[in-house]
Amino acid sequence: MDPATRMISLLVVLALSRASLGVMREVEQEMDELLYRDLMLLERSLSTDGSNGAGRMQKLSLVGKAVQQSSTFGSKGRAKNAIDGNRAAIYQQGSCSSTRFQRNPFWRLDLGTEHCIAKVTILNREDCCPERLKGALVRAGTLTRLSQNRACGSRVTDTEANVAGGTIVRECEKPLLTRYISIGNLAKRAMLTLCEVEAYEVPMEECTGIDNCESSPCQNGATCVNGVSDFSCTCATGFTGSLCEIDIDECESNSCQNGATCVDGINEVSCACAAGFTGPLCETDINECESNPCQNGATCEDGINEVSCACAEGFYGPLCETDIDECESNPCKNGATCEDGINEVSCACAEGFTGPLCKTDIDECESNPCQNGATCEDGINEVSCACAEGFYGPLCETDIDECESNPCQNGATCVDGINEVSCACAEGFYGPLCETDIDECESNPCQNGATCVDGINDVSCSCAKGFTGLLCQTDIDECESNPCQNGATCVDGINEVSCACAEGFYGPLCQTDIDECESNPCKNGATCVDGINEVSCACAEGFTGPLCKTDIDECESNPCQNGATCEDGINEVSCACAEGFTGPLCQTDIDECESNPCQNGASCEDGINEVSCACAEGFYGPLCQTDIDECESNPCQNGATCVDDINEVSCACAEGFYGPFCETDIDECESNPCQNGATCEDGINEVSCACAEGFTGPLCQTDIDECESNPCQNGATCVDDINEVSCACAEGFYGPFCETDIDECESNPCQNGATCEDGINEVSCACAEGFTGTLCETDVDECESSPCQNGATCVDGINKVSCTCAAGFTGTFCETGINECDSSPCRNGVCEDEVNGFRCQCDSGYEGVLCETIVGSKECTTDPCMNGVCVDYEGGGFKCICSPGYEGTLCEIKSATTPQVQVELTSEYCIRKIVILKRGECTSDRLTGAVVRGGTSSNGLHNPVCGSALTVEQAQLSRSAVDVVCDPPLTARFVILDMPLLRVSQQPLCEVTVEQATVGPCKEP
Repeated sequence: MDPATRMISLLVVLALSRASLGVMREVEQEMDELLYRDLMLLERSLSTDGSNGAGRMQKLSLVGKAVQQSSTFGSKGRAKNAIDGNRAAIYQQGSCSSTRFQRNPFWRLDLGTEHCIAKVTILNREDCCPERLKGALVRAGTLTRLSQNRACGSRVTDTEANVAGGTIVRECEKPLLTRYISIGNLAKRAMLTLCEVEAYEVPMEECTGIDNCESSPCQNGATCVNGVSDFSCTCATGFTGSLCEIDIDECESNSCQNGATCVDGINEVSCACAAGFTGPLCETDINECESNPCQNGATCEDGINEVSCACAEGFYGPLCETDIDECESNPCKNGATCEDGINEVSCACAEGFTGPLCKTDIDECESNPCQNGATCEDGINEVSCACAEGFYGPLCETDIDECESNPCQNGATCVDGINEVSCACAEGFYGPLCETDIDECESNPCQNGATCVDGINDVSCSCAKGFTGLLCQTDIDECESNPCQNGATCVDGINEVSCACAEGFYGPLCQTDIDECESNPCKNGATCVDGINEVSCACAEGFTGPLCKTDIDECESNPCQNGATCEDGINEVSCACAEGFTGPLCQTDIDECESNPCQNGASCEDGINEVSCACAEGFYGPLCQTDIDECESNPCQNGATCVDDINEVSCACAEGFYGPFCETDIDECESNPCQNGATCEDGINEVSCACAEGFTGPLCQTDIDECESNPCQNGATCVDDINEVSCACAEGFYGPFCETDIDECESNPCQNGATCEDGINEVSCACAEGFTGTLCETDVDECESSPCQNGATCVDGINKVSCTCAAGFTGTFCETGINECDSSPCRNGVCEDEVNGFRCQCDSGYEGVLCETIVGSKECTTDPCMNGVCVDYEGGGFKCICSPGYEGTLCEIKSATTPQVQVELTSEYCIRKIVILKRGECTSDRLTGAVVRGGTSSNGLHNPVCGSALTVEQAQLSRSAVDVVCDPPLTARFVILDMPLLRVSQQPLCEVTVEQATVGPCKEP
């Protein structure tokens, strides 16, 4: 149904509804809106086909509007060329805009104010490359981010783009409220060339009622809310951002407990627990004792991802798996063998020892084993006997035979006694053992200073030199052996001789001939031969005479020839030759041709002290040393240099000539030296180049550099072209000459509500409180300054912290110690506050934890009060002071005032932590002031407080559990939770769980 028909139908329906059907006001209003919209569509349809609305669409004047593009190619491709009103469509004439070849090129126009745009036309390039517009898309809208504005028509097709100089028309499906028009190809690398862009508007009322949500701009399941000229997004849970494009990091609240790693999901977290914990939030400590890891009867105590095993005696190891080797300390003594048992040893003693650990040495001397008066000394499994003199043997049972060692000397006879001997000496000896030789030298029998050597019953005489005989009584004649030599006379003395030498000899026995050559009587190198009392000289050559003193004259025989002069030498002559002769005696004529004095191939003829040279052709001179100069006739032409050679010349041509005599001019234009289409004109050794336009230089090799004037701005790189430039912009700038700073804040890089300030290719983010980082992407950890006091746990928030106080403290930063005495717990005494507890100093006559009992009274010893404290009266009787939530004489009736949860454990436990699981009404702040007590009494007031009363912050925590830490740990059979702000009628669903506990009472630290 066409819009006109539909409109008439709507009018009929509306008339019927108003006249007779009594439709509700809301339906009427909706129908009015539909009617208005269809009227607009009808008007537009009529305008399009030209019947009655052609005048409503008007062309906007775009000249001078703000325009930019992603890059600029050359000096002629400026962005403003596309809206200058010039429809020439020729790039080289500067009528088109053009980007460089790049990824995602774009062109954007800022209209300055909002218009209702219905149509955009693009004039394509005529002189080249119209196909570059293929795939281009027109967008129009009020948003600065190009991709968020709605498309006006479809992408340019291949057919449309291939029409050179053609006009491409893009009519928007419906008029678009527009401030920004952009043309881009965001899907490929390309050049974007636009020769003229025109925009057509319709009255603003046609842009009302447009559904800005139609393109589904909101992400991640968000709901789009349509506005007048834009839209807003209502994000699904777990997302944020203008388009709901940002996943909220649920891990920021640090919900994972006990050191777990938080993994963010969509509106949820998953916790990767640290070793030893489990549960959705890793809130539960795994009881490692459940698997009974401790062995050999050990007691298991659970820790964080570990157990502590208290070993039974006799075992050790992390799990008490190892039997202690009691033998390791070597308890068995004296070489005993140790056998290990359970917490004991068994010792197998070595021989000679006894006792449980073989410490006792057995005394073997008790049986008196040693004989003949010996002394007994006890040893290890043996005795040592110190024998009396004269006995030996292990037990001193044997008499020693003193004669066995042959004590009697020098052939004496031995007679054995008890510890002694008697010796009968041989002749010549005496003494107890006949050890002494009788000294026969005592009578001095040896003569002439001889030495007496005593013998057995005789003497031996060692004579002094010069004597002989049995007693050295005879003088020896030393001359008998004729010791004196060479005819000397011998005179005998006592043990010596004296020799009188003949002439020519010397020495003690005249054995040495006197050497007359010692005084060197022979001259001039003669050899001296010694004789008896004389010398003879053997002369060296050239000398004569008895002592070789006279030089012989060798020149007397005229040995020198050819008129040479003779000079006498020692056994030789020296001849001074006349010129032209040589040799020892100047007997040889010198050949002067031997040194080749004739040059350049001449023939040499020898003479007396001279030569004669016959020259080769081209040379002259005494030795033919001079070359005839053929260059004298100037054969080389055109300024060439003549180089003389042997009987010829060579010509070194001046630049620009060649030939044997440099007679020919070289054509330098033959090698085409002129470049870039220049005309060449030959000269002498040079060319003259007439350059084509746009080039310069001797050979027209240089493109004129239009970049020399530095047209490109802001650090851009200038690329010279033929008679033009293109500017490669530095990062952060755009425009034909890179004159415009790109606004980096346009992409909203600053996060978490930060204010963006644009810089050169960078932004500066002024962070909102609680954030830091270059882009304010990091939440400041306010816990770093340790604001929480007194051992509290700090939980970081956005620009704030939350402190989980240790037991006994309260306040925003847990700075205040809780005064447990504020509730006046001591009945008959003074309360002294302690950390997380109190102590009662009882008045005289009272006792008990709360001073509730009269000293000596008996009624309260039976603990008659079921849910309260028993107080004895002095005169007899007692009174029950009930715990909150109870009443009655014995506090046996549960009252309607304070709800209470009580947990009875199976036995006594040492409790470290209690967890309150919040259910129903417990999730509100009515838990504020709740107190947990733990102890061995079923009466809550008798038991000490675990931690402190819950604060407002703890009661309102979003987590499903509240941890209450008992510090110090409490020995408890009963755990009670009192909730003073919760009415009984509210049916609380709180649960109390004991998280960390070990069996048995707490041990003293």
